Amino acid sequence: MVTKEEILAEIEKVPEQYWEELYRVIKDFETGKEERDGAEESVMAKLRKIRISAPPDFSTKVDLYDPER
Repeated sequence: MVTKEEILAEIEKVPEQYWEELYRVIKDFETGKEERDGAEESVMAKLRKIRISAPPDFSTKVDLYDPER
């Protein structure tokens, strides 16, 4: 695991000309983390919302519905 001290040591090595860009990366990361934490809906919950419009026997008789045949 990376420690805060290791991160700060690496930041100290960054030339001053890149500070603004580094600051934006850090702020973007912070914002993204908050958005990921706020997204409590799981992948399975999202998948449950998918609806397919097809005849009831579509899964068992898919060959009959193949438009390329």
